[in-house]
Parts: sequence; structure tokens; C-alpha cells
Amino acid sequence: MDTLWRDLVVQDYEISRPASTRLEFDLYTTSLMAWPSVWMDDSTPYGVLRRPGIVDIDRAVHETLVERLAAHLLDPARAQVFVTRAVGHRERTAAALTRAERALSAGATGAAGAALAEATAAFLPVMSTHIVNWLLPEARWELFLTGLLGDESRAQACMLALSTPAASGHLLAAHQDVVQAALAVRGGAELGGTAADLTARIGTLYGEGTPAARAMPYEDPAQVAGLVQTLAASADPEAEFEQITAARARTQRLREAWEAAALLAAAGEADAVARVRAIVIILSWACDSEERRKVLRHSYLSAVRRWCQTQGLDPATLTTADLSTAGASS
Repeated sequence: MDTLWRDLVVQDYEISRPASTRLEFDLYTTSLMAWPSVWMDDSTPYGVLRRPGIVDIDRAVHETLVERLAAHLLDPARAQVFVTRAVGHRERTAAALTRAERALSAGATGAAGAALAEATAAFLPVMSTHIVNWLLPEARWELFLTGLLGDESRAQACMLALSTPAASGHLLAAHQDVVQAALAVRGGAELGGTAADLTARIGTLYGEGTPAARAMPYEDPAQVAGLVQTLAASADPEAEFEQITAARARTQRLREAWEAAALLAAAGEADAVARVRAIVIILSWACDSEERRKVLRHSYLSAVRRWCQTQGLDPATLTTADLSTAGASS
């Protein structure tokens, strides 16, 4: 939540994320202050830390960097380079977390710590890209598309379609996983193994509070087994799965249609075509990235919590700097 105060832009996570631990505050503020470097290879400092959870940013610096970002994203080649790099950060985070999970399961706490250090280094840039999604020049893009498509409502519809994830969002995807698990059990699959597999994939996503402080309900395979059993006994989980799949297919066709409409409207004007391509690249990435980031964030916080239990540490008071040297301290 950013607030203007005199010549400052104040980003206050104590207000917007009041249930966060010290680690989460640090995760957000460290990533926030690094966003110019992550997005634009710009070393300009973005704010100073007042205390955990609150960053004060000089308003002139903020406005300059936001203008620079808007110009930076006019070029589709630059936009694609950024997206490719951002996806790489996400993939490296996921790979490091997989190694951490395997090490924790095997009781190899030193290897788990080393993997968490790698995950921290990769995840901070992922968080930087998420945190400044609100800085994307969407109002300018909508104005540009209004001129291109000849109507504000058409421009808004285009922006909405392009801002819809191509893949299922994390909660819908998790629900699809549960439905598939229920169908497998109905078809004869063993409940315990199916529930354990589902727990590994979606266990950290559901529940009140934060997985940094306590286990989420479905990190317990017994609770997942109960959910799968209930759904397997319901009227027709297969029909529900088919309806979700059909709805996602319609959404994808709509997204492709609006992308084609914008490109056709820009045809003949090289600058306009380039702007449309850049907008498509960034919006397509941004909406999907946020969904994937949420899954990674919960997996990361849960893995940190469980590693801390092996080390006698409090996961709520660690910092990202502590985790960057986690392997060495194991």
C-alpha cells in the first residue's frame, strides 16, 4: 500500500500485510528496493528501509523510475528479454525448492539449507517483478488501445482478456488437481498415496495465516485424504473437471482474438505494432507470473519453516540475508 506523504512515497506492508512475519516483511522490502535493477538493470536506489515492513521512497526518484519503466516497456524485444529472464528466476526458484524438499525428506539438513540459500537468491528477483506489477503503465496502454480500437469499452475488454492467465490460476489449478485425484481414487487408485502426492503439490496453498509461521491444513495428508474422499463420493466430479477445462479453453480463445484484433488495428504502423506486441508480452507474463509466484511463495515459506525446526531457529525472525547463508550455518 503506497501512500504519498510530503515528498515521499511510503510503501507500508505493516498496513497491507498485517499478519506477516519479520521474514515476509524483509522478503517484500528487499525485493521492492531492488526492482529497478531487476526490471531495467538500473542501479538507482529505490527507497530506504525505515523499519521492517516500511520503505520510504523519494517521490522524484519514484516518478523518474516509473517514467523510465514506461519507456523501457515500449520495445517488444526488451520486453521479451525481461520476461525470459523473469521466467528463468522462477524456474530456478522452483528447482531449488524441489532440492530443499527432497533434502528435508531425507533428513539432510545441510543440503536443505544450501538449497534454501539458492532458492532465496532466485526468489528475491521473482518477488521484485511481482511487487511492481502495480507500476505497469496500464492506464497509458488502455488509452493507446482506445485510440487504436476506436472505443474505450473495447480497449478495456482487450486489456482484460490480455490480463487473464493463459493457464489456470493457482487456486483453480489446485482445485483441478483435487478433482483429478478424486477421479483417480474413484477409478481404483490408492487413497493414501494419492493424498500424499496431492499434499506435496498443493498442501501449502489453503488455510488462514502464513505458512512461514505454521503448517497449512492440507500439509497434513490425512486432511487431504478426507477432501479427496468427499469429492470422490460426490455426484459427478468428472463433469466439473470438464466444465473447468471448457471454460479455460473459451478464455484462451478470447485472449487470442483480442490480441489479433489489436494487431490488425495497428497494421501498417510499425510503432503501433511494436507497442501492441510489447503490451501483449508483458500482460501475458504479468498475470501468469503472479499466479506462479503465489505458489512459490507459500512453498518457500513452508520449506523455511520446516528447515528452521531442524535447526532450532524461529522462522518468523529470520531475514533473507540469514537464509542466503543457510547452507553454511547448518
